[in-house]
Amino acid sequence: MRRFGWIAALGLLAACSADRLVDATQYPGGPITVAAGQEFALTLGTLGPGQYASPPEISSLVVKFVSDSFVGPVTPAGPRQEYRFKAVTWGLATITFRHTGDNPTVQAVVQVR
Repeated sequence: MRRFGWIAALGLLAACSADRLVDATQYPGGPITVAAGQEFALTLGTLGPGQYASPPEISSLVVKFVSDSFVGPVTPAGPRQEYRFKAVTWGLATITFRHTGDNPTVQAVVQVR
């Protein structure tokens, strides 16, 4: 399994402040830190056929899945998917994204403060 793989993970957007764009590559193997009550989004890209399954697996009740959608720009490589979450309470959660095709499983560790 990959923790926030460079191939699949395209970005992280902290949705509570639209002007704060956080690049997922800033978190190689480390946790993504968000505040309790904050909404955030993870955007994943795929290569080839298939997509990441929805809803993703979440290891604890610290983070709640809100929604998912396909987002642009559309690339020839494959679709981009945005997953929205809400940080519910303090703690640590691992979000696991499994692909329906040959793309690697991606994991994001989220620390809620």
